[in-house]
Order: sequence, then C-alpha cells, then structure tokens
Amino acid sequence: MMLKVIREDGIDESFRIVNAPIYVVARHNGYKRCLSRSAALNNLAHFMVSKVFSVSGIPTEEPYEQVFVDGVLANKIGDKTQQYLSAHERCIRRLRRILAKKRAFNLWERKHEAFKQQYAELLSQKPY
Repeated sequence: MMLKVIREDGIDESFRIVNAPIYVVARHNGYKRCLSRSAALNNLAHFMVSKVFSVSGIPTEEPYEQVFVDGVLANKIGDKTQQYLSAHERCIRRLRRILAKKRAFNLWERKHEAFKQQYAELLSQKPY
C-alpha cells in the first residue's frame, strides 16, 4: 500500500504571488490569474468548494429554468444554492484566518532570527 505524503504548504502552492502585479490561483485543476487579493481568494474558495460539492454529489446551482429569448425556448442556469454560498463564505473566512496566522508566524520567525543573531554576537563578545 502506497501512502500519500500530505504537504503542509498546499495553501502556498495554490495561492502565490508572482513577480507581476497579479495573483495566481491554481487548485483542483482550476487555474486563474487575478489582479486583486480578494478576487484571488474568491476564486480559490470557488475551486475548493466546487470540488467538495462535486465529490459529495451536492448540487451547486438551482435547476434550469426554461425561458423564451427572442421567441426561442432556452434553458437558463439557476442561481447558486444557499448551501453553496454559505460554504463559500466559510471557506473564504478560513482562508483569511490561515493567511493571517502565516503572516503572524513569519513575523515571529523574523524576530526570532534577529534575537538568535544578537545572542550569537553576545556570546562571541564574552570576555572569559
């Protein structure tokens, strides 16, 4: 039996900043380039929630509606379900919380490195 390795930086892989004024979101065979951080988070949440709903077999949209357009009968896609919209909002909230924790940890790590360097300097200046 082959075990899968779970990578802790999956969010970093799916949500990254490139050397251009864009954000690149890639997750579950979805790929999108966005100009703003909020649009990137929105698309990432959409990819993640859509994948979970499709695997679970839960519909994400209301049933089709038949409407007349220029005298021709056509199918109009229904709106997103309330269950999908609430899951999408929860996903965005959790992603923002994860990114905030990562920012706080990176700040702590920078401070820790600075303290380690100061401590190393103090030990090197030890008179005895």
